[in-house]
Amino acid sequence: MTYMEVGQLVQSGPNPARKPVSGAYDESTAAFFVGTIGDGTIYRGTLGNLTVTPFIPGPGHGVGGMKVARGKLYVAGGFSGRVLIYDIGAKQQVAAFQTSGGFLNDLVVTPDGDVFVTDSFAPVLWRITAAQVAAGGGVPAGIPVGPEIVYNPNDFNLNGIVALKGGRSLIVVQTYNGKLFRIDLDERAPLGREIHPIDVEPLLGGDGLLIDGNDLLVVQGFPSASLTFVRLDGKLERGGVIERRSDPSFREPSTVARARNSYLLVNLDLANSVTPFTLTALPRSFTDDAP
Repeated sequence: MTYMEVGQLVQSGPNPARKPVSGAYDESTAAFFVGTIGDGTIYRGTLGNLTVTPFIPGPGHGVGGMKVARGKLYVAGGFSGRVLIYDIGAKQQVAAFQTSGGFLNDLVVTPDGDVFVTDSFAPVLWRITAAQVAAGGGVPAGIPVGPEIVYNPNDFNLNGIVALKGGRSLIVVQTYNGKLFRIDLDERAPLGREIHPIDVEPLLGGDGLLIDGNDLLVVQGFPSASLTFVRLDGKLERGGVIERRSDPSFREPSTVARARNSYLLVNLDLANSVTPFTLTALPRSFTDDAP
């Protein structure tokens, strides 16, 4: 892979098994990470450095979403049903969790250290507690998301996920119909959560999510490759599309990470697998304080 300036590309390949699908950024080291859909190899690069190299060998299965928190890299393991956590400084796996899930697609780490993982094929949101992370293992809890969120068994369902209000609320996107939902975590509520649709136009093909200030950024890979900015209201009940950004370099982008004053988008290019595989860096749009 090669990292170039904002608006240009991060190139990888040519091995299709190393197709990039996920990305994360570590502010403390100015490093970004790219996970692959084939064997799960994770690459590392730094902003302004032209060399990007393998960082962690693949575990033998593809990875989904990735996040960086507290010096650790959290990885959703796709069809394997696993969640793996690596110490970035040591480049070593420090925790592993096995679910009975269908396809672990994306995850978020709350300020308290809990981890929530979306499952695209099973109507469950997986929860790993901060205590389990510290212990290096345990049994993730499955939080049902139905009947409020109706799953289509023949398509991708829940995908990107972000946390707001100190981790008390989560926002998820359902890929096949482009709907957004807010999941409020409340132990007093039935099933420990309340689920509410967010009133916003359908964002078909919604994949990775990112919160930047008051805006929810939604990556749409197919049918229209774009980075869509949704301005949320204070109650997280509704939102309006305020901007759509595209770029000639987009090839079915799958996720986005904020890297200082850039947005890094991973070009999955699921349909065509044109090599070299790429990332796109776009200039960041500045927004107000987060809700």
